[in-house]
Order: sequence, then structure tokens, then C-alpha cells
Amino acid sequence: MNRYIVIGNRLTSCIGLLLFLTVIFIGCDREEQQELSETEQKGTYLEVWGTSSSEVPIRKDGKYSAYLMERTGVGIYSPVVLWDGGRGYAQRLNTRIASGQIPDLFQPWLGNEAALMKQGMLADLTDELPVYAPHIWEQIPDAIWEAVRSSDPTGRRRIYYIPSVHDYTYYGPVIRKDWLDRVGMEVPKSKEQYVEVLRAFRDQDANGNGDPHDEVPLSGREHGRWIDHLFGMYGVAMWEGFPAWHLYDGQLTYSAVTSNMKDALAFIRELYAEGLLDPDTFLNSASDWLELIHSDRMGSWFHINDNADIRMNRILNVNKEMELVPLGIPEVAGREGFIAITRINRPQWVVAAKDEQTTRAALKLLDWASNPANLADVIMGAEGVHYQQTAEGGVTFKTEPAKTETKFILPVYFSLSDALLSNELIRQSLRDEDQRKVSEWRDAIMIGNQPFGQIIAGDGIPSSIYEDYPEIRGMTLYREYMTKIVIGDWPLDKFDEFVQKWEQMGGREVTERARLWYSGLRSE
Repeated sequence: MNRYIVIGNRLTSCIGLLLFLTVIFIGCDREEQQELSETEQKGTYLEVWGTSSSEVPIRKDGKYSAYLMERTGVGIYSPVVLWDGGRGYAQRLNTRIASGQIPDLFQPWLGNEAALMKQGMLADLTDELPVYAPHIWEQIPDAIWEAVRSSDPTGRRRIYYIPSVHDYTYYGPVIRKDWLDRVGMEVPKSKEQYVEVLRAFRDQDANGNGDPHDEVPLSGREHGRWIDHLFGMYGVAMWEGFPAWHLYDGQLTYSAVTSNMKDALAFIRELYAEGLLDPDTFLNSASDWLELIHSDRMGSWFHINDNADIRMNRILNVNKEMELVPLGIPEVAGREGFIAITRINRPQWVVAAKDEQTTRAALKLLDWASNPANLADVIMGAEGVHYQQTAEGGVTFKTEPAKTETKFILPVYFSLSDALLSNELIRQSLRDEDQRKVSEWRDAIMIGNQPFGQIIAGDGIPSSIYEDYPEIRGMTLYREYMTKIVIGDWPLDKFDEFVQKWEQMGGREVTERARLWYSGLRSE
């Protein structure tokens, strides 16, 4: 996973639109493939798709591809496929797959890997991984490989994807320390203190620009995403705004249908009614939400700890007094709050079932990135693409992802010490004082949010548990009830109706499958 890029939302689209886009994109992709064939060089080249917000395509004869070819014998290329909170990516990827032009190496999204496994469209990596990707094979713990095996819908327990593994608290809430200083308050430790801080952010010109009405204390994105800490305060397991599976009353349960969720919705409803939660939360696209942060208008948010440097660098362009610190999880009486840790952050890479050469080239490329001896090269990236040498002998890193070729090939396993080491490798080469300061703050945020993490019981749960129940998988019912309860269109008591409907539309069956998976995993 590229931790310097925002990850986000899922797009569902009607069949008519999908067919329309298929015609357009097939034509565009054929033009690009023809152009690329004219610059063909000796070596193996893979078409790679993944998390990206770059507006710059990766070409076979480009600097990043050449950088990888020099080190691995494998180059890459990729069209411009903007992530757009996951929506644009999902639509374009599904269009390509439907057209029969599946990329060689790509990141699946929100469970589509299960269908691709069943259709035989993904390479079986079980026997190839130990031979052609030994560093990946050895670094990822056996327990995680077992969870990956459990995702095989055929029951043969084969490995069809390489997970993105973060063996630490990868997400967390942050808060603007400079805003706190302006309103004369400290980092809040309890729910009550947090509410008081949000009120001060709303009313007291916390960003110091002279306008007391342009601050947004807290905001999320459409479908109620990226406000995970508000749910986590009440013990609700959430992953990037999606309810997750965890132990409640000793049994694996979908967090969306728990009493914890009902209490969390009551709290979030109060924040919304008081104007402490952005009224546009359920309308904001990824770009809308990021603009609030980058324009020095948002006081607190939840996101990827490792990505805090991107946010801070952008805010510094507007406010040089910016300072960002970890918030942790404010305490709620009677509840054990936490940040959900999913060590299997997601299926990070799958390889199209094309031929032996494609599979082995893909594994070779990814294994190079996961070899500790190559960490400095991997993190730095290509000179002239991801960083520039300075006259003083240091480097300056590019801070605008949209104008930079995406650094797709990164390690797939990271512990906290690995993440901090990679940051230190970058920091040692920096000569820009602001960038060094931002790098140190990012480390402090990563470390500060660690104590609040808790590995959830549903870590690695296969998407196949939702087979035949697409509405549950798509969270359509949850999103409708959650949104209307929070904005006040429906009373809180409607939550009980949601739980009943969810169970009747297949929730009971899905729960049985989830618990069967969990019991099998524990018996391994």
C-alpha cells in the first residue's frame, strides 16, 4: 500500500453506465498500449494498477520504470487511474476486467478478489511465493498467511493475494495543536473535553485568520467515513468508516448491529445537531474533505498516521504556525474505546492468471521492495521523480502526489519499527527545515496513537461470507439508517428496526458464516 496517498470510498454504478464507460476506456487503453509498444525495450514490463491520486501516467520508458528495471529487471507502466476515494478506481478497474483486459498486477478493491478467484482469473501464488518472493514469505507471520488461505472460496486453502500488513496501529485521530493554543485548551482526554474543544474551534477563530466563522471543527466524508474515532470511543470496530467484525459478548459480531453502535450514533447525532460535525459530512467527496484540511479550516480528523506528513506539508502553505498532534481516543464512561487494528489491512496485490513469466516477474518486483537491504532505495524512490538533490548535498521530496508518478512498489509488511526506520532514512537526507519538522511530527503522531490500537477478531475475514448477499456487503441498509439517524431525519429508536431488517435480509446467515470462519481459524 502506498501510505502517502489517501485511500477511500467504494463506487457502485448502474450497468448502463458501466457499459458506456467500457466503450470509452477500451478505446483509450488501446491507444495507450499502442503508444507504449513503440517504446518497448528489452525486459519484462507489467501493467500495474493501485492506490493513486497522480495525474501523471507511468510509462515504460519513464524514469520510475527505468529505475525499477535497473534494480529488478522488471519495469512497469500504468495509465492515469485516479483513486478518487476508491470510486473512480473501482469503476475503471471493473471496466477493464469486464472487457477482458485485466492488468498484470493490481490492487483489488472491497472484496472483488473473491469473485476473481472463483473465476480462475488470479494466479495461484502458493508455491511461487517461497521461491520468488522469499522476503515477503518470511516476513509475514504464519497466522496471517493462514488467514489469507482461509479466503480461498474453493476451500483448497490456496494463496491468491499478497496482503498489506501493518503490524501496528496504522490509523488514528489527530488534532491541531496550534488551534488548541489559540483557544487556550489542551489535548482533550475525555468525551466531554473533546466536545468543549470542538465548540471552541467553532466559535473562537481557532485558525487565526480573522474570520471566526470559517472553521470546521470536525468533518467526515460521504457515507459517514473517516470519523472512525467517534465510533471507536464507544468500542465500535470500524475500518476506514466501514463497520467491522469483532467480539461482542464473547461472540464474533458485525459491529454495525451492536448496542455500542447505537450509543455511538446517539453521540454523533448530538455533534451534528450542534454544528460540531460538519453538516456536509455525508456529502463530502475525498477531494472536498481534503480541501478542508489543506486550506487550514479543519481542527480534528481521523486518517492514516503515516500520511500525516502530506496533510501537514499542504497546510504549511497556508499557515506556517501549523502544528499537528495525536488525539488518541477520548474516554467515554462505561465503554472501552479503541482504534481498530487490522493487520491484514487489505488484499494489497493480486496477479492476473496469464502466464508463468508474469507471475514470477510480479513476485520478483514486490520481493525487491520487501528486502530490508533495499529499504532506503525503495523509500527514496527515483531521483527526479520522487525527490531532488539539493546543492547542499541533501534532498527535497516532492509533496504534490497529483504531479508525481505514484511510487507503487513498496514493502507489503511494516512493523512500527520498520515504519519509523523508513521515516528516519528520509529525514537524514532532508535539508529543508520545514520538511524535517513535519517528519518528526509524523513520528510523534504514529507513536502517540499506538496505545489506543486493538487487533480486531475479524482481521482477515474473507469477503466470501457475503456471497449471495450483495446488499449486506455493500452496506446499503446500514448507510441509509446511519445517515438519517445522525442528521435527525429519523429518531434514534429506528436503529432497532435496522438491526431487525439486517438480520432478515441475510445478516443471520452471514453471521453464521463469519463465526464458522473464526472458529476454524482459532482451531488451526
